[in-house]
Amino acid sequence: MNATFPTITIPGNKVDAKQHVEPGTGLAMFGAFCVAAIGTLIGIILTYGLMLIALLLYPLFAWYLRKKAMALIHGSGVHVSEEQFPEIHRCVTEFKARLDLTKDVDVYVIENNVANAFAVRYGKKNVILLTDDMIHGCLASGNPQALAFVIAHELAHIALNHNGLFRSWMAKNMKKLGRLDEYSADSVATALVGDKTIAFHGLLLLTVGYALLPYVNAQSIARQAEEVAQNKYSKRAERKLTHPLLMNRLYRLIRDV
Repeated sequence: MNATFPTITIPGNKVDAKQHVEPGTGLAMFGAFCVAAIGTLIGIILTYGLMLIALLLYPLFAWYLRKKAMALIHGSGVHVSEEQFPEIHRCVTEFKARLDLTKDVDVYVIENNVANAFAVRYGKKNVILLTDDMIHGCLASGNPQALAFVIAHELAHIALNHNGLFRSWMAKNMKKLGRLDEYSADSVATALVGDKTIAFHGLLLLTVGYALLPYVNAQSIARQAEEVAQNKYSKRAERKLTHPLLMNRLYRLIRDV
């Protein structure tokens, strides 16, 4: 017998993802592209053209890796559909419509001891992976709609083309671009759920976990987030991170309240 899944779908108005792109993203992308182009050119010269041959052969290798990765996901995860986790499916469908996102998106639930979610692309196939601990944490935290924020965040990455092979490679190697992408996705997701409290709850869940979440003093966390955002050493500390410090992400939500 199936248990009843809480309602997480949030209706609302259309959201233009491009209007929520974090300032500085375009410049960071240009810088990352220039570094990649120069690095590739130097590599081709130093390897006497062998790197160029490798680049030409890479699409075939990537095709094989994509097929293998999808086989692994489909073989070990649970595919979300109208019949399997239908409420998650409805939430994804609703947000896709509000984003005018016509790309196909497959969602899978995978077993993992870390509360997390990912948006990846294998060829033309966009995939969102939700760990079981992420879903359980959102449902057990007392605010199941926090899961809607998580889903919206991953859909934002897809809508803004953050999950492409080259784009994700740039974000991984130019950490600032990766951090800007996270702020952009947070902004889109907050607009989709329409409630900063839900967004705050979703990010706070990543900070302390669902078991301790009921005991957290939200006002104290808000003060800590402001302290971190104003600390110049915090900015230096995250320079080598692809994701902003969680306190900085929380501060972005509360600074305009």
